[in-house]
Amino acid sequence: MRAATETRSDDLRATEPRRPATRNERLAGAALAVALVVLAFSGLGMTLTEPDEGRYVEIPREMIATGDFVTPRLDGVLYLEKPPLYYWMNAASLEVFGHGPLAARFWSAALGLLGVALTFRLARGVAGVRVALYAAAFLGTSPLWVVMAHLNTIDMALTFLTTLALACFWWAHEGTRRLPWIAMFAVAALAVLCKGLIGAVVPGAVVFLYLLATRRWSILRRVPWFSGLAAFAVLAVPWHVLAARATPQFLWFYFVHEHVLRYLTDEARRVEPFWFFLVVVGAGALPWIGLLPSAGSLLARREARDAHGPERRDLALFAALWAGFVIAFFSISKSKLIPYVLPAFPPLAILFALAAEHAERVGGRERALARAGMLVALAVMVVLFVPFLAAGLGRVPAFSEPGRLFPWVVLPAAPGIVVAASAIVLSARRRSTRGQVAAAAATVLLCGALLGAASHTVERYSTARIADWLDRNAGPDAEVFGFRFYPQSLPFQLRRTIGVVEKRGELEFGIGQLDPEERLRRFPDAAEFALRWQLGKPLWLVVEKDRMGSLPRYGIEPYRTILEEGKYVLVTNRWRTP
Repeated sequence: MRAATETRSDDLRATEPRRPATRNERLAGAALAVALVVLAFSGLGMTLTEPDEGRYVEIPREMIATGDFVTPRLDGVLYLEKPPLYYWMNAASLEVFGHGPLAARFWSAALGLLGVALTFRLARGVAGVRVALYAAAFLGTSPLWVVMAHLNTIDMALTFLTTLALACFWWAHEGTRRLPWIAMFAVAALAVLCKGLIGAVVPGAVVFLYLLATRRWSILRRVPWFSGLAAFAVLAVPWHVLAARATPQFLWFYFVHEHVLRYLTDEARRVEPFWFFLVVVGAGALPWIGLLPSAGSLLARREARDAHGPERRDLALFAALWAGFVIAFFSISKSKLIPYVLPAFPPLAILFALAAEHAERVGGRERALARAGMLVALAVMVVLFVPFLAAGLGRVPAFSEPGRLFPWVVLPAAPGIVVAASAIVLSARRRSTRGQVAAAAATVLLCGALLGAASHTVERYSTARIADWLDRNAGPDAEVFGFRFYPQSLPFQLRRTIGVVEKRGELEFGIGQLDPEERLRRFPDAAEFALRWQLGKPLWLVVEKDRMGSLPRYGIEPYRTILEEGKYVLVTNRWRTP
């Protein structure tokens, strides 16, 4: 009798993904959606950060100003490091929302939310509403995901497109329709237009690894190759042809320098140890990274996988290969930046959600393993809240002057310690549902502390006040230069290009395309600029504070200090200021 009951219970579980959502699940989904919308769109108006946010909104501004939407330009010179799709998107948001930080960050916030919705949809189709809610909550509250949804960078757009391409593959391979296959190729083409070949490498490699692991090569016979490749070519090829026609050096610089050399060499000077992204994922996915041991158990133990049924087993494998490839691929690269690993987070959320639901359902060792992992992760969170609280209370000199209170850091950090500790207690007492809710609340508070601290930190690296002063006092024709650095948000704030002294960096390729007279006028070396400084024509120079002492050595004197703001100083050779 017991065996019959267990068999019937397993049959019911097999059909669970197809059942409609319960009232409680609908309420939980609505509450989660509201919370994630508020979390994603709060704080988008903070000052633009250096350097990436300034760069990725200045290029669209220059596209609008020049009317040239084929050849990206940064500070008025060719900038062919990335393809133009994200610039086009930001140009559209500037036209709709106006000239400001909200327009710059709109797409990151919107695509962050859409990425959560897409992850929910992919998980629900196979594993049911409960797993889908877990996946959405895990992804939408992961600190790295939340932070990147508040920053104007290409990485969230790339992540959404690669996630959509792989979701299209999943829906295509389990059905008979042609449209999802064609959509997969089309979305991969858009990902290529967003950030280059990586947009096709990630989906292609993950699909290959999945077919290799499952030995389901027969699926390839169902792919409409002609239609799919045609859709890919129609979307991805034209811009590359137009860019190559406009700039003869494009093909070498874009494909060899920006793709091959950046990946295989330390040319970009972004070298980090091999384990760098393991730390990034561990911290960026707190506290849900605590479910990693359960996910490993789910993948390793055949009886655990079989309890999920073939579809869940395949989805767990697909998610593991997907996340694993992204982390391994970028770990091998010689060029490493924190956002590169963001495309691993949607599949990790699905994998962790499957592991959490499985641990709840089967109990025993699996539930104990999940609980232990979460307890460790929550303990780490409690420890992390402490420096945020200290900084918010003015106890960290590197963050602010002693004794200064920062409410937007203290308000989330102080209760965060209590809520995270409560999550530990609830989890230890085996009240899993309440413990998960408390863990999610603690994660939201951690994200709030991060964003509150960021809003203060970016002010110290912002040129907003300098731009405002120049707008009001120096006039639209003032010649403004950066000294040995390029303040990337300053041109956007001034709504015009600036000059740069004794520094090329990522502008080197574009500067090399200028004629000598233009190069001398806008990008002089220090000796050339010192001669102009002495001629008496009004010049304005933005200098980093720690480089002020080097001005006399380069012959840039005398000077008058106009404004000190955070890390930067504005000086001029004009003795009478407006």
